[in-house]
Formats: sequence, C-alpha cells, structure tokens
Amino acid sequence: MSETAETHTPRAVSEVVDLVSALIRFDTSNTGELETTKGERACAQWVAEQLEAAGYETEYVESGAPGRGNVFARLRGADSSRGALMMHGHLDVVPAEASDWSVHPFSGAVRDGYVWGRGAIDMKDMVGMMLAVARQFKIEGTV
Repeated sequence: MSETAETHTPRAVSEVVDLVSALIRFDTSNTGELETTKGERACAQWVAEQLEAAGYETEYVESGAPGRGNVFARLRGADSSRGALMMHGHLDVVPAEASDWSVHPFSGAVRDGYVWGRGAIDMKDMVGMMLAVARQFKIEGTV
C-alpha cells in the first residue's frame, strides 16, 4: 500500500465482507453423493467472474465429477526466477438444516460484527479473503 491505513482503506478490506457473504449465499452442500451435491459449479463460476472483473484470465475446470468446479488464475510476479505462491481453498460445505440455525445457514447475514452462515469459519471466509487480496493486487498492480 502506498498510503497508511489511517488515510486509505485498502480495496481488499472494503470488499471482503461482501465477498464472503456472497460466497455463503451459494448453497454448496457436499453430501458425499454426486446426485445431491450442489452449487459448486455456480459458486466457482462466480469466483471466476470476480477475478475476471479485476483483470485476471481464469480457467474453469471440473475434476473428479461433473459440477465439482475449480478456478485457476495467475498473477505474474516481477521476478519470474523466484518461486510461486499458490493459494487454494474449497467451496463445498457440510450440509446444514436451516431449522438448526438461529440465522439461516446460507444467508451470509452480517450481524453483531460477524458474517453468519455455513462456511463462515471454514473455508468460504478464507476464499473470500484470498479473492479480495487477489483482486486488490491485480487492480492496483501489486507484484
């Protein structure tokens, strides 16, 4: 960052809550059975759209089974002789019954300073943070 935190809110900080909430709104429940597992393709395609909006070229690949989507994007560094940093996460979540929750598990609601929902602390939170930082780096030209 070129400015201090006191004078500038980094792009990633300003959009991470919205990104995490949006990820949680995708019901990507993995039941262990292909016929009832859902939502990963749509969620992965949404992730690709967020990266493309920031200027990345993405590749969507299904592996293992139809609908089990993977998104690949690359931000080239300034020194190609150095090693790469790979960030990865998963979009599927354990199924949830709405009646067992005080806040709907796929609402992505923000209450009391927290994002609520299935995946908020495993792994959609981290995917949202990685997505926010990746978008900031590309948009601001950080390498």
